[in-house]
Amino acid sequence: MWILLVSTSVTLAQTYPARPMTMIIPFAAGGPTDVLGRVMAQRMSEILGQQIVVENVGGAGGMTGSKRVADAAPDGYSFVLGTVGTHAQSQTMYKKPLYHATDFTPVALIAEVPIVLISRRICR
Repeated sequence: MWILLVSTSVTLAQTYPARPMTMIIPFAAGGPTDVLGRVMAQRMSEILGQQIVVENVGGAGGMTGSKRVADAAPDGYSFVLGTVGTHAQSQTMYKKPLYHATDFTPVALIAEVPIVLISRRICR
């Protein structure tokens, strides 16, 4: 005869987010990425019920701000508004980039921006 003893415990999950979050925009204030980020931060704050602090950390084509998030604790309270420049082009243009695209976890695609290369045709 087997007797099975089952114990259950109540585990209370923390509500997320429990404190303000930081959105790093890796470009100067007033540009298109900044405008998009600030509009998103306001709406995210309303939905999550927590303040979203926006910090513009420009420099090195966006790598300086992205590096700050790559070095932050992976707790979901710091995130970067990445672009093709910060997470694709910088990885191929620099011999030793400050971070790798794999250091980040993609969360959402918020905008698609077409990139076009235009050249003058030279006829001879």
